[in-house]
Amino acid sequence: YWNTIKADFEFYNTLAFSNLEDFKDLSGKVYNYQLLTKALLLNSSIKVRERILASSDEVLKGQYNAWQKKKETLTVALSMSQQQLTDNGIDRALLEKEVEALEKELSQRSEGFGQGFENRKITFEDVKKSLRPNEVAVEMIRYRHFDHVLTDSIIYCALFLKNEFKTPKAVELKEGKKMEGRYFKYYRNAIIGKIQDNYSYKIFWEPLQREMGQVSTVYLSADGIYNQINLEAIPTPDGRFVIDNSNIVLVSNTKDIYLNKIRSRAKSTNNIASMFGNPTFYMASNGNSIPPLPGTEKEVSQLQLLFKQNGWNTMQYVEDKADEESIKNLNSPKIFHIATHGLYKPSNEISAEQELEGNESLLNQNPLMRTGLLLTGAGDLLEKTSYNYNIENGILTAYEAMNLNLDKTDLVVLSACETGLGDLQAGEGVYGLQRAFLVAGAKVLIMSMFKVDDDATQKLFLKFYLKWLNSGKIRESFTEAKIELRSEYPEPIFWGAFMMIGME
Repeated sequence: YWNTIKADFEFYNTLAFSNLEDFKDLSGKVYNYQLLTKALLLNSSIKVRERILASSDEVLKGQYNAWQKKKETLTVALSMSQQQLTDNGIDRALLEKEVEALEKELSQRSEGFGQGFENRKITFEDVKKSLRPNEVAVEMIRYRHFDHVLTDSIIYCALFLKNEFKTPKAVELKEGKKMEGRYFKYYRNAIIGKIQDNYSYKIFWEPLQREMGQVSTVYLSADGIYNQINLEAIPTPDGRFVIDNSNIVLVSNTKDIYLNKIRSRAKSTNNIASMFGNPTFYMASNGNSIPPLPGTEKEVSQLQLLFKQNGWNTMQYVEDKADEESIKNLNSPKIFHIATHGLYKPSNEISAEQELEGNESLLNQNPLMRTGLLLTGAGDLLEKTSYNYNIENGILTAYEAMNLNLDKTDLVVLSACETGLGDLQAGEGVYGLQRAFLVAGAKVLIMSMFKVDDDATQKLFLKFYLKWLNSGKIRESFTEAKIELRSEYPEPIFWGAFMMIGME
């Protein structure tokens, strides 16, 4: 349903931003619509889970768990051929009906499940009052320009808000297609190739910085290409980086600033850190396409020692123990840290020659099925399939990760290459691992946008955890650790590959 009406908002945005000079209140109206609709599907998924699991209705919880298990069974069924379905006595059509029936029952029993919106609409006034002096909230909006029809001309507009403003102010960036094409490629090539980046600041950040002025904290609700860029790691004209001048806090929607102040979230009281590293990728064959990761075992061992010295309980899973089932059995550890290879397969890499049929074509359509973490047996699995990752254990897909029990988990660290990648959806962010772990309940998530150096990664996280265990402040500790690492590894590919999303 949302897909059928969101084009109307693009039409509205075109009209509104063309008339801001004459109608000053339009910026506030656009901002309010963003608060209502930005990451709507993500936020409603999180809300459903939170409300049901916080309920005292044990029958409702049981139905919710049964619904999740049925969905997992359906995922496996989608991986099977018609013959396999017959051999296993699975009626996929019946299974789909059972899942739908459970959804309807949950919808009737739980207001939270059936209701996507809060009873009270949050407005920019609420966000404004939640901001401290020297803080700014930014709603980045990506839309197609409307000229009788929606064109392929893409515009980005940053609506920003300070606590002294009457209404939000707007900064328009009209070269959206170039930003998503030429300039984004330049940004990635500059980081990967370790060359001087002379354009990204001018294109992606300077127009906002000039209007906002110097502020201590920027709460940024990204959209479109801004989900794929680590603004902190962009060099500034004075030879420094954006991270040196502004603390950028990524949120899915700036209403989170307000919600974070008024609601108390359940936090893990049992200081447990569950850590995974160096999975045995080949158990049933002698394959070597996926290189082993002995450095990640060292990373996990170092962290285990650190946590134990600070009185934490630690669970360490390495080599053949770093398997998919062990992750699925986790019960809200305070920290979930996993060091392995990430997997992201864009849909355009599935060729027409593969002639996907039936169930397998449905798997390919879902971006959450094409993103995952490689675990024990992943190499064996990838020798059997290049897209059907649910035929056996070995790869935890983002779809499966959404059902993990992380409701009281303060921090998930994906210490793996390119775990922040996925399919971009305007207004909804990235459909991939980051979305999955937020839906699963993680408060704060650290992920990577690039292939990362083992040695630099180990040092970064050791510095980060040392600082966090002393201060208790996740974001400040992570920022300080990255700045410290930069003195040893100056290029952004080392310290700027990792991004953090969420609020403590």
